[in-house]
Amino acid sequence: CLVLEDLLQACYEVETATDGAAALSRLEREPVPDLVLLDVVMPGLDGFEVCRRLHFHSRDVPVIFLTGLDSPRDEEYGLSLGADDFIHKPFVVPLVLARVRNVIGRRESALRQRQIAVIEARLAEQQRVADAMQAVIERLTVMNTELERFAFVAAHDLREPLRSVASFAQLLERHLGNSLDQTGRDYLHYVVEGARRMHEMIGGLLAYSYVTSNVGPPAPVSALAACRVAVESLESIIRDSRAEIVIGDLPEVRADELPLMQLFQNLIGNAVKFRSAGRPCRVEVTARREAEEWIFSVADNGIGFESAEQDVFELFRRVRPHDGPTGSGVGLAICKRIVQTLGGRIWAESRPGEGSVFSFSLP
Repeated sequence: CLVLEDLLQACYEVETATDGAAALSRLEREPVPDLVLLDVVMPGLDGFEVCRRLHFHSRDVPVIFLTGLDSPRDEEYGLSLGADDFIHKPFVVPLVLARVRNVIGRRESALRQRQIAVIEARLAEQQRVADAMQAVIERLTVMNTELERFAFVAAHDLREPLRSVASFAQLLERHLGNSLDQTGRDYLHYVVEGARRMHEMIGGLLAYSYVTSNVGPPAPVSALAACRVAVESLESIIRDSRAEIVIGDLPEVRADELPLMQLFQNLIGNAVKFRSAGRPCRVEVTARREAEEWIFSVADNGIGFESAEQDVFELFRRVRPHDGPTGSGVGLAICKRIVQTLGGRIWAESRPGEGSVFSFSLP
C-alpha cells in the first residue's frame, strides 16, 4: 500500500485515513475527494459500512475497494453498495493506476455532462424568456401601430368639422358681436379661442403621427445645410424679432434630411418665440463629438422655464415659462420623436429668466 501511495502521489494529491471513522469524518468536509480507495477490513467501521454511509448521505464520490477478500459474494456486495470497482490483493500496480484513471475520468465526464445540462437548461430558459419578450414586443408594436393609425384617422376626420365650427364662430363674432352684451361677446370669444386651440392640437397630432411613418433610412447628411435651410424657413419671425442666429461648424451625420431640418426648425423657432423682452434675442447652434455620437446644442438667452418641474417633451405638455406665452405642446414632442427615430436622445436645461439649452445626440 505504501508503494501504491507513493505512485499515486506522483499524479494526484493523496490523503490517508487510519480507520473507517476517520475516513467518514474527512468525507464530511470540503473539498470532496475525486476518488476513495477503501479496504474492507479496517479498525472500527469496515469498508462496506463506510461505503454504505457515504452513499446513504448522497456524497457524490467514486469508491474503489482494494481488499484481500476474494469471495465473489463480497465483490457482489461491495458493488451493490455503489462501489465503482473491486480490486483484489495482491494487486498489479499498473492495473490499479489504470482503473483509478478510468474512474476519475468517468467522474469528470459525468460532472461535465451535468454542467452542460445546467447550462443548456439555463439557455433554454433564457430563450423562453426571450421568446416571451419578443411576443410581447410584437403585440405592443401591433397595438402601437393601431393606436397611431386611430389617432391619425380621428384627427384627420375631426379637422374639417372643427374648421367649420371655428369659421362660423368667427363669422358670428364679426357680424353679430356688436349686438351682444359683454357676457355674450365673452362666451363667443371663448368658443372661437377654444376652436382655434383645438384646431392647433389636431394639426399637431397629425404632424406627430406623420413623423415615424415618414422618416427614411439614415444616410450621410450635412447638419450644417439642414440647419441653414431651417433658418431660412424661419426668416420672417427671425426678422420681426431681430434675433441673431449663430450657427457653428456642424458635422455630417447619418440621418434623414427632412426630419433633421424640422428638428432644427422647431428648436430654433421655439428659442425665438420664447425670447426675452429685456435683451436682444441670440440663438447659438453648436456641435461637439463624444465617443461614437455628435452632441448638438441649441442655446438661447430667452425667458427660460423650470426644467425640473415638467417634462417638456411630453405630447400636449405646454411649457410653463417664467414669463411669456405658452407653447402648443406638440413641437418638442415631435423633436423627441424625430431624435428617437434617428437613433439619438434629447434633453433640456433651463433657468427661468436666463435662457435654455436644448441638446440632442445623433450617431
